Amino acid sequence: MPLVRSDLLSLMEAGLRTEFFRAYRQLSESSITPRIATIVRTNLPTQKYGWLGSVPTMREFVDERVPVGLRVFEYAISDQVWEASIAIDRRALEDEQYDMIRMRVQDLALEAVRHREQLVINALLTNGMGYDGKPLFNTNHEEGESGIQSNILNGALATETLQDAIAQMMSIKDDRGRPMGIIPDTLLVGPALQWLAMELLESPVVVQVNTTGNFTPYRNVLQGKLRLVVSPYITGADAEKWFLLDTSRAVRAVILQERRDVPLEFAALDRPTSESVFMRDKVFYGVRARYGVGYGLWQTILMGTG
Repeated sequence: MPLVRSDLLSLMEAGLRTEFFRAYRQLSESSITPRIATIVRTNLPTQKYGWLGSVPTMREFVDERVPVGLRVFEYAISDQVWEASIAIDRRALEDEQYDMIRMRVQDLALEAVRHREQLVINALLTNGMGYDGKPLFNTNHEEGESGIQSNILNGALATETLQDAIAQMMSIKDDRGRPMGIIPDTLLVGPALQWLAMELLESPVVVQVNTTGNFTPYRNVLQGKLRLVVSPYITGADAEKWFLLDTSRAVRAVILQERRDVPLEFAALDRPTSESVFMRDKVFYGVRARYGVGYGLWQTILMGTG
């Protein structure tokens, strides 16, 4: 039996689903989310993170092991349901405007990736409560024998402030009073600071002017020390803020929690017999997912106030 135009609606769904997930995978590979956040997959709508904190130090194995319990923190992250949908006139399918529809579906994949990035950045900018009951960025973090510690540095992004920030993070202690071994490896900025950040991290020399007006070049000791990540969502009143991160840790400052048993899905309401097609002459395509954002180790990030 030859195909008729009404068959196109059913045939398009499989092709568009393939197009959506191909675009989603490609965009996810270049996303900043896995570079700055820890991604946790769980089967629970609310995941508890009571294990956040320090692990015991290594000791000589003499007679038997000496297990040390972790400090217990009441901290949990709940997921939310997110969706994005588009409506397309049935006539567009009948008129074989497939390229235009594919571009809309690719934009839907971009939105799915972009939204995760925005949630992670917003978590930093809103500075919510972390596992220790204090805002993520705070000047008086304290656990056990660590003493009072800060992960805020007041100052605009510059060579001196960046060097001070690196030293401040490397000096952070755990709840037993030991240096945690934090080594910053990433600088996160917004569009307003990206060119200055590139000069600080990539220029081989810096030029300083002395009191007599002479220009003296010096080797840039920060060259290649940090990876630069630029987010378009650090703007407005937060445009001058900058963030120094240690992303080598298994648990980072921000946690993106995804449902393992409820994967990202692409769905269509495009059957000729469906109500939307019959009553509105429209076809609907949409994406749905469940995930949430929370905080991990505040010790792995520092905020420069700008």
